[in-house]
Amino acid sequence: MFNSWLPESKDRLPLTWWKTHPVYLAAIIALAGVASMIITAVLGYDLMGHFVFTYDSAFRQLHLWTPLTYILVNPPSLWTLVGCLLLWNFGEAVERHLGRRAFVRLLLLLLLISPLAITLISLFGSRGFACMGMMQLEFGVFIAFATLYPHAKLSVIILTIDAWVLAAVFVGLNALGSLGARDWSSLLLLAANVGTAYAFIRYETGALKLPSLPKRSPPQTRKPAKKSSTPTVDDILDKISRQGMHSLTAEERRILDQASDQMKRRAG
Repeated sequence: MFNSWLPESKDRLPLTWWKTHPVYLAAIIALAGVASMIITAVLGYDLMGHFVFTYDSAFRQLHLWTPLTYILVNPPSLWTLVGCLLLWNFGEAVERHLGRRAFVRLLLLLLLISPLAITLISLFGSRGFACMGMMQLEFGVFIAFATLYPHAKLSVIILTIDAWVLAAVFVGLNALGSLGARDWSSLLLLAANVGTAYAFIRYETGALKLPSLPKRSPPQTRKPAKKSSTPTVDDILDKISRQGMHSLTAEERRILDQASDQMKRRAG
């Protein structure tokens, strides 16, 4: 099903085009976030409260849909709107670099990590925490962008600073606030979201590898000849299907990006 919905041949292409502008999945999710604010206001907070995740609602009242639906509960707010715009901008950059399949995996991890962290916190006796809205997802995507492009220049009012510096400031302020209030649960929730986004990008770019047992290979009678020619796009796509996006070399990524840009120009 994953392959049919997200075919590898279109992994690095936009979902669609609006006039001459490419539209990626990040833009669709950002627009869905804006729509969820309208839906939340129309249906009311009492009804939308059934979609909020808490440990008691999910496992005692058996609202088993809440680990996925909490993201739809977004009360109208200027900050939520700004977050959707940032998700559009930073999320599209991450999606274009990693490919849509890896971007979807990142979103799913960020979606599930907060309910998982709250469940663990609740099991150790600290109740009352809830998941609601897109803010954690949006912040996780920004951390992913800052990990992927740490030296990208971002304009903040009159300042222009590196992405990693701005991410460090945001994480530091949140951590200090939780530390000052001795709110260890919020500190753990922050660490879970930031750590998930950071580790995922490091893994996808090949800087972090999961441990694996060594495999014993059969003896070879003749060593295959090395390829001297530059790999083709088909070779690279085949390698992605076998080993994943993180296995590509810098040269292979360059070839794939160049092919994607050529297809966009022909489509435009």
